[in-house]
Amino acid sequence: MKTASKGSGEAMMDRLQRPGVWNRKTLLLLYVGLDLLAVHSSAVWGMLELKLDEEQPAGTIVGDISTGLPPSVTASLYFISDHDGTGIGSDLHIDETTGIIKTAKVLDREVRDHYSFTAVTMTGVTVEVSVVVNDINDHAPAFPKKRTTFKIPEQTAVGTKFPLDPASDADKDQLTTQGYLIKDGNVGQAFRLETKRGTNKVLYLDLVVNAVLDREKRPSYSLVLEAFDGGSPKKTGQMVLEVSVQDINDHAPVFNQSRYHAIISENLPLGSNILQVFASDADEGDNGLVLYEINRRQSDPERYFVIEPRSGVITLNKPLDYEMKKVHELVVQARDNASQPEVTNAFVTIHVRDYNDNQPTMTIIFLSEDGSPRISEGAQPGQYVARISVTDPDYGEYSNVNVSLEGGDGKFALTTKDSIIYLICVD
Repeated sequence: MKTASKGSGEAMMDRLQRPGVWNRKTLLLLYVGLDLLAVHSSAVWGMLELKLDEEQPAGTIVGDISTGLPPSVTASLYFISDHDGTGIGSDLHIDETTGIIKTAKVLDREVRDHYSFTAVTMTGVTVEVSVVVNDINDHAPAFPKKRTTFKIPEQTAVGTKFPLDPASDADKDQLTTQGYLIKDGNVGQAFRLETKRGTNKVLYLDLVVNAVLDREKRPSYSLVLEAFDGGSPKKTGQMVLEVSVQDINDHAPVFNQSRYHAIISENLPLGSNILQVFASDADEGDNGLVLYEINRRQSDPERYFVIEPRSGVITLNKPLDYEMKKVHELVVQARDNASQPEVTNAFVTIHVRDYNDNQPTMTIIFLSEDGSPRISEGAQPGQYVARISVTDPDYGEYSNVNVSLEGGDGKFALTTKDSIIYLICVD
């Protein structure tokens, strides 16, 4: 029975090996089946693991299948299993006579990092062959974008972290991304980097605020970030990170002077411009837009004056009267246009100059016993007849008024000692 089985198997194999008879995969399956049917036969296994660096040229020898055979076993022909999708037929060339394995093309570990197949000898010895493609440092870390922008509010607390997109590296283990650094643009060491390795082996990256940011001192930073791997020499990749420091309302308006002065005539026409106040705000946008108003609770409740909110020009709103009020004190507020505005005050002093718009008023007091305008015919020269006082609202009482006497046929005269009190006397 042993002899018959063995002879039948060998005869079948001789027939199937002839040119044009079935393919090798069918041949292998039939042979193994026949061999298993032979009662005298038992399975013999060998293991062979081969390694090869990626990027080697086509034709590079990978190894020899015979080195995986058990001791004292030889073979002159191998049947190779080749399953679709394994890459054996396209990436490796296997000499079925010698068992020598070579690369059929340049292998790329990032495309396929492992090959495995089964080799069976004519005598039924099976060798499981594994080819591992070793990684070499043929990739550099690469950021998703070469340039990106980032906005950070000024006065952000030191230590605040902002995640950035990490760099990727198709290599593995020590040859993948190992760290990051700020290569250039970190003025005043305003930022630093922190990293953390994820469970997916990606080295994640955070931008950390390292100093107080002040938009009014530096509105932007152009940081050059570099990622490096663990190769020797290292491979690197770079990205430019444009950091824009966003404004917050951290400045109040500042007047160019704390007190303003103006002198105007009381007959100035309504709507006339008197003066202009000016304040600046170092913030930007609405935070730096200055608006003006007169504080009516503290000054000018009668609204003699108004101010244009944007220009700061103060104009006359009501007629002035020097005799009623000679000086007007205004409190002008400058506020920015933020949601929570900052406010600054300045003081405006407006002096009103008198205009001669009033006539003098003269009061006469006769010195007769009954106060009537009469005198005795026997009155002697020098005897007082009346006392005269003169007022003019434009200049104040008794000041800058010229008094003269006309008529009386030369019988009376006007006299004064101090140009304040005038007396009429008999002349």
